[in-house]
Amino acid sequence: MEVKPQRGLYFTESHIRLARRNMELFPWALRTYETWKEQCDRFLEELSEQQVRECVLGMKGEAFAYGISGCPACGTAFPLDPEKQRGMFSAIGELPAKKLTCPACSMTMPNELFPDAGQGLEIGPKAYYLIGMWNFYYGGELLGGVRNHEGLVTKLTYLYMLDGDIRYARRAIVILDAFAAVNPGSIGPRDFTAFGSGFEIGRLHLLTSIVHRIKVFLAHDYDWLGGLNELLDVPSPALARLGAPGTVRENLEAMLNDYMLTEPGGPYYDLRDGNLTNLQNHESDGVRAMLAVGLALGNEDYCKWGREAVEAYFYNAIGRDGKYYEGSYGYSLFTGTVFLDVALLAMRASTKEQLEAFHPFGCDRFFRFAVENPLEMLCHGHLPSYGDWGRDSAVGTSADPGLLSEAYRAALYFYQFAPSEQLREKARASMVKLYPAVKDRLGNRGVDLFFRHPEEAAGLEAGAYDLPKHNTVMGQAGIGILRGTDDATVLMRLGANLTHAHDDVLACQFYDCGKEISADIGYGIYGTNSHYGWGTKAIAHNTVTVNFDSGLKAGQLFKPFAGGEFTFIRQEALVRAMEGRTPKLYGIEDYRRMLAIASLNSGRSYTVDFFHVQGAETADYAFHAFHEPSELRLTGAEAADANHWTLAGVDSQQKLYYDEPGLSFGERLTTGETFSELLEDEEPRLWTPECNNGYGYVYGVKEFAPSGRFVEARWTAESGTELTWFGLSAEGDRFFTGLCPSLDGAEKHPMLVQRSRQGTKTYAAVWYAAEAGAAEDARRVIRVSEIAAAGEAVIALAVELADGCTDYWVYSPIQQTITASVRGQEWKIRGRCAWMRLDAGGNVAESSCLCAETMQYGQTEIIGNSKCWENIVAVDESAPAVWVRDGGETPDAGSGYARVRCPGGDNSSLYPVQQVSREGSLLKVVLRDSIVLSKGVVCDIAGDLIHTSYPLPLGAEAMDGAESPFCGKWIKGERGGRAEIIAIPELKRIRAKITAPFAKGEPFDILDIQPGCELAFV
Repeated sequence: MEVKPQRGLYFTESHIRLARRNMELFPWALRTYETWKEQCDRFLEELSEQQVRECVLGMKGEAFAYGISGCPACGTAFPLDPEKQRGMFSAIGELPAKKLTCPACSMTMPNELFPDAGQGLEIGPKAYYLIGMWNFYYGGELLGGVRNHEGLVTKLTYLYMLDGDIRYARRAIVILDAFAAVNPGSIGPRDFTAFGSGFEIGRLHLLTSIVHRIKVFLAHDYDWLGGLNELLDVPSPALARLGAPGTVRENLEAMLNDYMLTEPGGPYYDLRDGNLTNLQNHESDGVRAMLAVGLALGNEDYCKWGREAVEAYFYNAIGRDGKYYEGSYGYSLFTGTVFLDVALLAMRASTKEQLEAFHPFGCDRFFRFAVENPLEMLCHGHLPSYGDWGRDSAVGTSADPGLLSEAYRAALYFYQFAPSEQLREKARASMVKLYPAVKDRLGNRGVDLFFRHPEEAAGLEAGAYDLPKHNTVMGQAGIGILRGTDDATVLMRLGANLTHAHDDVLACQFYDCGKEISADIGYGIYGTNSHYGWGTKAIAHNTVTVNFDSGLKAGQLFKPFAGGEFTFIRQEALVRAMEGRTPKLYGIEDYRRMLAIASLNSGRSYTVDFFHVQGAETADYAFHAFHEPSELRLTGAEAADANHWTLAGVDSQQKLYYDEPGLSFGERLTTGETFSELLEDEEPRLWTPECNNGYGYVYGVKEFAPSGRFVEARWTAESGTELTWFGLSAEGDRFFTGLCPSLDGAEKHPMLVQRSRQGTKTYAAVWYAAEAGAAEDARRVIRVSEIAAAGEAVIALAVELADGCTDYWVYSPIQQTITASVRGQEWKIRGRCAWMRLDAGGNVAESSCLCAETMQYGQTEIIGNSKCWENIVAVDESAPAVWVRDGGETPDAGSGYARVRCPGGDNSSLYPVQQVSREGSLLKVVLRDSIVLSKGVVCDIAGDLIHTSYPLPLGAEAMDGAESPFCGKWIKGERGGRAEIIAIPELKRIRAKITAPFAKGEPFDILDIQPGCELAFV
């Protein structure tokens, strides 16, 4: 039987031929087909059409739920991954019984102790949905989409496409018809609403934007099944069972058209008339659904509105560095899958002329976002978990296999559809490099089978992916990653606090020994007590909290912040270093952190940390380690009397009701990320204490007084891995230890807090991790001591190493001439920061002017980077490239970065440099990042207000009036309009100093650089 799609909105007939070719070339492709066939044939044999209808129609009027509250019998959290849930639920063939069995306590429910008639049960402050979980599981298995997976209905459609067997199409239509009949009036999973609430927060088992996510699968299935008139243009058996009229086709098209253009229960937006609201991931899922349904049903408005949205997403939700604007790496990975679908569907909805004007797969910025950046962000093989994303409890140093698969698939789209040979070749090269590491994981998505792969990949053997070895900086997103020569890695964030961010500015995430040692708390469920009150807060991260974060209001997730700047970054043979500053975060004089990784002759490394705070009344430096259970021991400090239980209770002027054993927020967190018992005026969701700083979650607090200049802390994990931390203390410093909880309270992490009340304070610390079983005499750092240094706000350290060498560090936030006495000789630095390693005989083995012009020790003199600022005389934003005056010296290429600032400006932007060449009296500097910050189209102008049709989430002012990151940047119109941005008070309104008039409908670019700016090589 010849099978054709109605419109070819996703796959076309050519892709069937490609799939058959793939099955000939690639063993995984044949396995994929055979697995689908085995699964679908078993489904057809074991269940009748009647049983499938009974299963789905029986869900009508019942709840759907993820089951985040866990087991009501034993309190253990249920696994949420569908593969891990297999075996928990009774089979469809056992209906009418709907049973689940807890994997932890083996109790089968519902039962007399835990009854559930379909709407769940409530025990104390928590709701449990036993039948709802059964419905949720089979909803995902049959219809798919909950975790971006393809359901059985789509796999049946794939087999119909490949084999032409009408049996598969018939059963797929039975599933679609049954779910379409149940869909009206369903209100989404109940986990995120109060028990008994009828609040609409999705459809069926699909939460808010996931309703739109699954529309692509459903539209694709209808595209290939829609020509079967004899099965579709007949009365719907599912509707008839419910006493409603209509054909199968009418039923299916009603489900496709339902819940469109906005998102009840989710963030507000309205896509009617091509309106875009804020470009967040929920809205992009809505655009994806709008395009899919528009193509499937021939709705030209949907196609037009979706097609016009693509440029806004690719230039305004993705920054100049190719990073997604929402403040979480994990969300950018998920959004990449959305944007790939949006690009493909928009391409299908475009004419040849429209694609010549803008082709979604011809956008270099999009390629960097989807293919290159995810790989460059790998830390020690791990996915960084800053912001709203799950904690990183993985163990090992191999590149995360799921990430590699997604990067390969992203390149797969560009390999099919990129209009330029150059971009297709970049995609092909990426795929060939990735293929050995992903070949055994391919076949989980339809695109794997139906898209074309490089034929040379078929001959490649399985192998590991080489991790990035260089430093990485994402300048606009404010992400800096140092990678030591031994693969130990440090990540620091200083970008703007935007949607899905945490208050983790200048926090350090540290990776070594195959783990994320610093144990970032992570994110699980939006709006819980853990999320709102603990996981997002600065004290929950390894950073410095100023003045107890007293400015945070109740319910506020993080401080408004437009972003800071990287002041330097270095990459040399044995030392990698970076510094960032963000004084506007707290509105104080200075707030900056310098981190460095120093590699040892043994092939291992240690980290040094200088954190400078000026203008704070109180500053708390926090550090915790290990996701697994661990113990913390302090040496160099004596226990002091204490009369507090929580960190919030230390020096509190009033008695706090939760500052007692058993009452702290951290002790009461439980499965579902809420409190096991609600006290006072507490709420189970969307609630924060009156002092919303997270301090009440740190409990069992003990105070210590340092007995010398250095305190040594050692965390020992259950697995035996150790982290040793040496911290410099000053007069008046107080040290606290306590326990802080994981998001559900299952783990209790020992935590160290160093508190200072000095107006100007530089914290100095050295730490290293050691694998389980490392001998005591193999310690990398024997001792850390302070050495005298002349200069303002200078800290100088000697780090004695186990191999007999000694490393010397000098640091200051102020540019000056610094002198220190080292082994009876003068060490002189003109600058701010330098490093030197002396061997056992006192000879200079290695050295670096990290942020200094010169460094001299005895007969050794090192010339660093003078960091001269030169005027930019010309800009080509399309290249992107700038031209500066040629000073006659070869620029320092040690870092591969340049800083750019407005004339005499305070803040700078950091750009990776691709190439520097001389052109007459000028230097041409080719940048890797785009110079274009965002794009827009003028709707109207009123005085100094420009209304644009494209939202500007990367530039809009944060809550409470924080300054826009785009202040002082330039608008360049396509028809000659020019302006300088004063403020962006709303997502689609720009207040600007207009120097040349704009026309209505005029497209424009917002530029980060223009002639007259200044550039300095880092």
